[in-house]
Amino acid sequence: MGLGHVERLQGGPEGLRGTSYASARKTMETSKATRNSCDLCYRRKMKCNGQKPRCSNCITYEVDCTYIAPSRTPAHKKRRSLAKGEDGASNTQGRLGQLEVLVQQVTERLDILERKNETEPLLQQEDANSTVVLSKFTRSEDDRNSPRLMVLPPLEQVLPIIQSYLQDFNSVLPLFHADTLLRLVHDCYSLAPLQRDPVVWAAINVVLALARRYNFVAIHEFPSSAVCLSRAESVLSKVVLGDIQLLNIQVLVGIVMLLQDAEDLKPALVLIATTIRLAHSIGLHDWTYSAHLDPLHTRQRACVFWLAYILDKDLSMHSKQPSIQIDDDINLDLPSAMALKYTEDRSRIDNTEDATGVITTADGTVKMNFFTARIQLAAVEGGVYDYIYSTRSRKRSPEERSRALQSVSYALEQWKASIPSEFNVSAGSRRVARGILPFLGTLHATSLACTTLINQAHAWDAEWIASIRRYGTQGIEPLLPPKWDMLVGEARDLLILFGELGGTDRWDFWVAGCSYMTAMVLLTANSMFKPNHGDLSLDRYLVETGLQTVGTMMKETESERLQSFQTTCIELHQRTQERYTAMS
Repeated sequence: MGLGHVERLQGGPEGLRGTSYASARKTMETSKATRNSCDLCYRRKMKCNGQKPRCSNCITYEVDCTYIAPSRTPAHKKRRSLAKGEDGASNTQGRLGQLEVLVQQVTERLDILERKNETEPLLQQEDANSTVVLSKFTRSEDDRNSPRLMVLPPLEQVLPIIQSYLQDFNSVLPLFHADTLLRLVHDCYSLAPLQRDPVVWAAINVVLALARRYNFVAIHEFPSSAVCLSRAESVLSKVVLGDIQLLNIQVLVGIVMLLQDAEDLKPALVLIATTIRLAHSIGLHDWTYSAHLDPLHTRQRACVFWLAYILDKDLSMHSKQPSIQIDDDINLDLPSAMALKYTEDRSRIDNTEDATGVITTADGTVKMNFFTARIQLAAVEGGVYDYIYSTRSRKRSPEERSRALQSVSYALEQWKASIPSEFNVSAGSRRVARGILPFLGTLHATSLACTTLINQAHAWDAEWIASIRRYGTQGIEPLLPPKWDMLVGEARDLLILFGELGGTDRWDFWVAGCSYMTAMVLLTANSMFKPNHGDLSLDRYLVETGLQTVGTMMKETESERLQSFQTTCIELHQRTQERYTAMS
């Protein structure tokens, strides 16, 4: 499948079992108001059957069935407060409680299906003239978790937002086929809210959440990304327990994209495990399941699988948990690389091939398949996990570990060499359109994370940070990673690129935040080791700007992790300044 010189990770579904699902519950407050719904159903807007001593939802979530939480005042019924705690601990624990129940149900159903398939091979017959096959929405009196009204914003507001999403986001990370998505939107709006398909409704909300998250929405009154995500999650049971089609997987992949932007990755880890297993159930990982379909449909299925693969490997490396997808079980070709391609007069790029995932320079002369590059980097991330964190790695002999290090290092260097110079982090801000910069920033932030993890020079490597501190206090020089100057240059260019992106909020910060802070440490350490280097003033400015950004994020998120980093980085930066002053 062309994933480079990385040893295959033999992870498997154990990654799901390694996730902690413990859910903390807040103490209920007393209230004078009386309601028919218990506290859990009232807060989550679920239908309560009033069963005693515990209603069915409280039994499902294993909580006490109480009626003491304060009621909402009438003035706030139409509008939910979106304070800064919307991604806080209670919201995360609520998601985990819901997800763990769904995962258990999905696992049981898939196990039954797999046993059935031992005697009856699975062949998903899908309509060759359509990208998705819709299942009919049938309402049940027992379905207590579905919203009563699947409402949507006005169509005249939604269509321009979806068009922007398709043009600016989906063209690079192709989650949906554009014409099919637009047809689904129009079909959904032609139905009354009670008649809408919950999976289609969830897909529209996922698209709106992604558009809101990545600033494609100019309407201030439009529902926030958190509201749209919450609506999609409200029908998650329909998405994962119903008739699984491609659209179901697209919804799940979109939700994981949104969840991976949070500091706490547990919900994303739980859901990506379910997503991969459901993708396997309809054969997205194997081209033979699509042999009877038209090329357009086949390509869309492959794109959705590769997006799930990227999320799986990225979450695995950042969480230090095994990925779900085993590389040797993939039977798909990568999208063509199309690294550099010109027409004969070299004035315009050749657009005759499929443009899925392709980005171009601002002048239109050079193009690169970003999607393919991201898939290949995800394979490298899998190799980084295998080398550093896997149980297999700890069992290797020193010679085997050395070979594994050489393998993953070579794969990473080959990947870097495959990126055209026009799309390198140093040239990106000058050569590409502004809308492409966030994608390049995330791509190169991931590359830097791989490099620093391999070389044990990451901001969260306790031994590396301690060695820098010892140098500042005792003058004991640490052992620098190989190609130190090149590594520092990558860190400097990445911080410059982040500066070009402008304002940062807590959503996009956590996508590349670890690499952002690692780059700050690298520049600080380099200035400490080489107080007279030529980029000292620039690096000081970049680090101080970074500290301001981290400080802003710390106040907004109240993250202890950020507070710890800020304290460490300020200490190192001050020692660097003292060392420079002493030598002046």
